[in-house]
Order: sequence, then structure tokens, then C-alpha cells
Amino acid sequence: MEKYGKALAAIAGAVLVALYAALGGDNRVDAEETVQVAIAAATAIGVYLVPLAPQYRWGKTAVAVVLAVLQALATTVLGGLDAGEWIVLVLAGLTAAGVAVAPAVSGNGVGSRSPAVPAR
Repeated sequence: MEKYGKALAAIAGAVLVALYAALGGDNRVDAEETVQVAIAAATAIGVYLVPLAPQYRWGKTAVAVVLAVLQALATTVLGGLDAGEWIVLVLAGLTAAGVAVAPAVSGNGVGSRSPAVPAR
């Protein structure tokens, strides 16, 4: 958990969005829900792939926040905002928040909670 916490938080968010798309409402995945699931999957993949750098420890969180905003825009623009869409927006926000607070350590040894490397 200490190494992959941010990625696990993003994966959990993607799974919840996919489950909601498949099981919520009419029990079928329409075009709008496909876009929602694709953005959630891109969030999980992006958070996993972005390495932490000493000067950019917020990189994984930035990916999650940018894609959460894209999720909100896609949801409201593609299908309008109804009661069911609020759940997807809440899930996107919770995913970004989970990524922000979860721990992570990249392969280069830089951790999300490590102190910044002093400049030379």
C-alpha cells in the first residue's frame, strides 16, 4: 500500500465508475457511460504511469485532478446533469481526493511524502 497507494485509489475509483455505469439506472452501458468509464480508466493508468519526481511530488495528484475535471465536463456536456450523474461526479472527486492523500513511492525511490531534495 505504501508504494502503490495512489494507483490503488485511482483503480478503486475506476472500478466504482464502471460498476455504476453497468449496474446503475437502466443496467446497460450507453455512449456517455462508456466515455465515463474510459476517463476513469485513463485516470487509473495515468496515475500509475506518472513517476514522482523530487520537484513534482504532486504529479500523480495533478493527473487525477485534471481527469476528474474532464470527467465532470464530459458528464455534463454529453448527457446533461441529472440525479444519476451526480454520483459519477462524486466518484470522480473522491478518486482525485483519494489519490491526493494516498501514499506512493516511484521506482526512483521518490515518495509522495518525502521531503523535497534541497537545491544545489
